[in-house]
Amino acid sequence: MSPRDWLLLLFHGADEPIDRVRVQKALFLFSRRSNAPADQKYEFRPYKYGPFSFEIYPDLDVLVGEGTLKEDRVPWMTSPVYSLTAVGRSRADELRAAAPGNRLALLDGVRRYVLQHDFATLLNEVYRLYPEFATRSVFR
Repeated sequence: MSPRDWLLLLFHGADEPIDRVRVQKALFLFSRRSNAPADQKYEFRPYKYGPFSFEIYPDLDVLVGEGTLKEDRVPWMTSPVYSLTAVGRSRADELRAAAPGNRLALLDGVRRYVLQHDFATLLNEVYRLYPEFATRSVFR
């Protein structure tokens, strides 16, 4: 499993599109809480809105380019939102069959967590749990 595989799996089972902030925070929480090998997780550093991986956005672009994710613009949001395409759902089904169940359960739980919290609550909770990643934040 690659980090990009886990990124695609994040969208499996999502009832709504996921924005970039929630993608970042979900994969950060997954990286911190899972026992996946380092080469299967993104690396994060403190940035403007807490933990940030510079590899995620290019991987989102790759997934959109290969037709596994769909990118949409929402008028009231500054960044796009993403959801699985039919091709992506099929690929995610294949990945789920090969992925360790405990990591899938963790990823599913993290996805539900980030989707049920508004932006401010999510960031404040991540900052509370991981204050070392709030050091460069513009959001307080």
